[in-house]
Amino acid sequence: MSVEMMSIYLPIYCAFAISYIFLKSVKTGELQLENSIIQNLTQISSIIKGIPAVFLVILVILLRPINALFYFVLAGAFVFCFLGDLGMERGLIPGLPLFLIAQILFSVAFLGQTLTLGVTVESLFLPGLVTLVMIIYIFLFLRYLESSETGLGKFRIPVLIYCVFISLMFISSVLLLSVSGIIEFGLVALGGLFFVISDSIIAVREFHHVISYRELKVMSTYYAAILFLSLAVFMV
Repeated sequence: MSVEMMSIYLPIYCAFAISYIFLKSVKTGELQLENSIIQNLTQISSIIKGIPAVFLVILVILLRPINALFYFVLAGAFVFCFLGDLGMERGLIPGLPLFLIAQILFSVAFLGQTLTLGVTVESLFLPGLVTLVMIIYIFLFLRYLESSETGLGKFRIPVLIYCVFISLMFISSVLLLSVSGIIEFGLVALGGLFFVISDSIIAVREFHHVISYRELKVMSTYYAAILFLSLAVFMV
């Protein structure tokens, strides 16, 4: 049933994701189109933005076994992704805390499932390596953001905190892959990586320099991220 459900939801998910990226790109002028119908549709792009996350919430709820905590926490993460989508339309201040909660919930879901499976010393090698890479990445990335004319300013601590927790989310997805030994969990870990990439692009755009085709780059990696993260429900 899960495969059949995914075959229904995936095309709908992709349709809304592509529609938002297209309409938002037109709205921001990244794509130049004079069609009046499309120009009118750009006014509802903010509504379309959060629909893919809503579909994932519904998917997780429909697939969950009775009293499965993992599914409830994962659904909660997608709820906060949806709220974060809406918040980011108003700016970084409302959006960042909401996505921070989403990262915490993703981490709790993956770490909880990992503890259920049981951690071995051998399974810690890959997550340990990724942890080291992410520590170096955060250090260099924050230095890069600070090198701009304005720097991070009052966002220095919030951005640092967010970097720590999105890294924890990514590391926990890699840990789940390593502990489970299920190769398909590599897609979930890839989702974590895409989330890091997407939010890194946002940070560069907000604090360092203007990025061309930013909606395409940010939202394509973001939508891929949450889609791949949602695949965990088919593997636990």
